Amino acid sequence: MTLREVFKRAKLRELPGTWLCLPSDTPWTLDSEAVFIESESELVEKEISGFKSTLDDATIEDVVDWADRLSRTADDSARLDVFRYYFRFDAFPNKLGAPDPPPAEEVRRRLDLEFYNKLGPEAPGTRCRKEGCMRGTVNFSIFCRSHHFENVRRCPCPFDH
Repeated sequence: MTLREVFKRAKLRELPGTWLCLPSDTPWTLDSEAVFIESESELVEKEISGFKSTLDDATIEDVVDWADRLSRTADDSARLDVFRYYFRFDAFPNKLGAPDPPPAEEVRRRLDLEFYNKLGPEAPGTRCRKEGCMRGTVNFSIFCRSHHFENVRRCPCPFDH
């Protein structure tokens, strides 16, 4: 069966197995050969070479539903786009043709900066309780922004503004 047929059967909730395997050495298209197995160990047992396990049947059904919702129709190209995205990132895209999500480090830095900025200004006339620090404290804390950040996040503060 082809990946196009997999998408049609997924819509009907008639997939023939648990795990979908696709060629491991070529880019996937709608005409890619698709094999279903019941367990990932079956790849070795049946000596299915050149294939790799991708997604389980329930996830494929969800991928098809999500793609149909985004495209507002039963579009196999949209389904392939969402399938590839989900396989790579273990997440649904927010739109068709979505760019790759940012790296985890970038997301962490953005969230850290957002937290740091929400701490607000340091109050004049107060003093951070961290030994040797001459900065003021932020609201509801005994520390300055940097030391409050470090106390809560349990890592060095990358900001100094």
